[in-house]
Amino acid sequence: MGGNRNATTFDNIRVLRVLACLGVFVSHLAPRMGVKGFWASVANFGASGVYLFFLISGFLACRMGGGQADWGRKGVLAYYCRRLFRILPLYYAVIFYYMALHGLLLRDVPDDPAGLYWLRYFFLTNACIPGPDNFWSNIGATWTISLFVFFYLCAPLFVYLIRGSVWRAAVLYLALLLLRHVWVEAGLSAYMMAFYYLHFFALGMLAGELAAAYPPAAAAGRFALFAMALGIAGCASGKGNDYFTVLSWGYAAVVLLTGAFLRGNKEGPAARLTAVLDKYSYAIYLVHAAVVDGIVLLQAHVQLPVAAVLGIGLGVTAMGAYLAHRWIEEPANRLGQKLARQICRLNKNGGFL
Repeated sequence: MGGNRNATTFDNIRVLRVLACLGVFVSHLAPRMGVKGFWASVANFGASGVYLFFLISGFLACRMGGGQADWGRKGVLAYYCRRLFRILPLYYAVIFYYMALHGLLLRDVPDDPAGLYWLRYFFLTNACIPGPDNFWSNIGATWTISLFVFFYLCAPLFVYLIRGSVWRAAVLYLALLLLRHVWVEAGLSAYMMAFYYLHFFALGMLAGELAAAYPPAAAAGRFALFAMALGIAGCASGKGNDYFTVLSWGYAAVVLLTGAFLRGNKEGPAARLTAVLDKYSYAIYLVHAAVVDGIVLLQAHVQLPVAAVLGIGLGVTAMGAYLAHRWIEEPANRLGQKLARQICRLNKNGGFL
């Protein structure tokens, strides 16, 4: 994996993305099944999968970008086209579902003091301004989508700043980590939430540069020294080290150490199952929250046994993710790819770019 900057598939990333998705799924379903004690703690840890998602997004943005500093306007616009068509259509489909459920059917939409209501979700304002309560800040576990979009908008600039350098990637990560601390100390963490989370994506970009420059063990070793220095500096400053920041260092080390993972038979049952789950991972990520929300509504009126909750959670999520992928994700991805190619053609032929 080391030195192969132009690779388009990373088997370890595929596995880790599936594990992150399943971790988030379990963390939401387990409480509805009445899981308690040690296993509840284990299930709750799965929620940290979102931070692994952030890191993976940064890793792929850096590696798939080929370290290019000269994308040009056509490259940037084509990148935006592919990424936004990849994530926004299904996101908006989920938001429209919740609008129909809560706005038309249940009619239980709470007041929004700012008067934005569903415009919060249409314009992905979570990355910039806070919502008054959980309904307006995180309906359907969608709070991360605005952060992904914000990062993808910044990604070409970050790739340009890094320009294929491990050291520049490390400086970018440190700068965004410092931005997060300054923003919190200034008492502004409720606003521009993206500033609080961008360093997780930048850490993925640093991991991407390390993976491109060194073999897995060497890359992980260099990163371990870097993380150790950061940990010591954090303790020496008296501020300590944030739990999720330290956890992200562990995730980055895992990404690097598994760089040569699954190099053998990619046609076995485990590899095929991983490929299928990875293919539907984004649909599972968004659909499962709607399913869990439905289970909560059912449990308010009906006593559901654990087996029923598990069956509904797995079965309806699987069916919903399949339909969402086939009817929304795939057509949107094809359209995004087509438009991206058209953008490049227009530029090449002297078009509006």
